[in-house]
Amino acid sequence: MTRRFLSPALPFALLLAACSGGSDDADQADASDAMPVEADGGIGDGAVPPQPVRSDTIPAAFVGVWDHAKGACDPNSEARMEIGPKTVGFYESHGEVTGVEVDSPEQIVVSLAMEGEGETWQNATMYTLGADGKQLTTSSVNEEQYEPLILKKCE
Repeated sequence: MTRRFLSPALPFALLLAACSGGSDDADQADASDAMPVEADGGIGDGAVPPQPVRSDTIPAAFVGVWDHAKGACDPNSEARMEIGPKTVGFYESHGEVTGVEVDSPEQIVVSLAMEGEGETWQNATMYTLGADGKQLTTSSVNEEQYEPLILKKCE
């Protein structure tokens, strides 16, 4: 029978191996398992920002009669706008809703088939509600740029 003796250094070597950080392969695997962080601070899961919800009606929060912020809500006001679920009426024209993109509860883009003064045209406008729901800002979303118009809700 042959006896083998363990070197006294073997337990020390095993202890060092157990305490070491491991191999480079393990470090690379840990690095590849780390969750990436997106530029906006997201978790890097590849998610994209939410896309607008498409609808064929204007949300109830936007429906009502609106006039220029300094207007008197007079029916003859040139800035007066009557928003319904499927129509938008202006002083000398009106539009039928052809689509609504709901970006958020406070912001939508309304596409209209417009008619007025013997002409027809397509129009897309962004509507943004103020925090209290009593102010509406309209702004251009196409090549026909115009200054945003601030309207108040008529009661």
